[in-house]
Amino acid sequence: MTDAEFCFKIKYTESICKDKLDGRMLLLVSSNDKAEPRFQISDGGNTQLIFGIDIDDHSLEEYVIVDGEVIGYPLDSINDIPKGDYWVQAVLHKYETFPRADGHTIKLPMDRGEGQKWSKAPGNLISTPKKVLIDPTSRKSISITLDSVIPDFPPYEDTKYVKNIRMESKLLS
Repeated sequence: MTDAEFCFKIKYTESICKDKLDGRMLLLVSSNDKAEPRFQISDGGNTQLIFGIDIDDHSLEEYVIVDGEVIGYPLDSINDIPKGDYWVQAVLHKYETFPRADGHTIKLPMDRGEGQKWSKAPGNLISTPKKVLIDPTSRKSISITLDSVIPDFPPYEDTKYVKNIRMESKLLS
């Protein structure tokens, strides 16, 4: 990416995370404000736009750059977005590191009670949706700041017929 290219620059603040992060940075672009862009992504015909890039050991001082090289859906590139007003939001779907017995290390997103739904996963970093003018011919960058963390789900309440029990597996832990 050069300074002359249209791009999105995404970063996070020390107030929400001081550590280096691994994960999938998602840029969501929506033409409507009926819901947050992160809730408007699907594999259906009325999905909004999503672009994603993996980050590894990413620090506070660095921007994640989403430019024309980053692949998206249903459009291939941010350069294909028609000029207009859009709602944009960024989500960092955090990965955890797993050292394997064979010596390899892998990084994967763990289920945190949400059923592998990145848009709702507790602990993921998100930005407040904001309205911007997107013009891929303008050669300017649009800055987005991840400014909050998706909170944990409230504990399940016991009912007359259901008692929730949490236990740790010695074999799996």
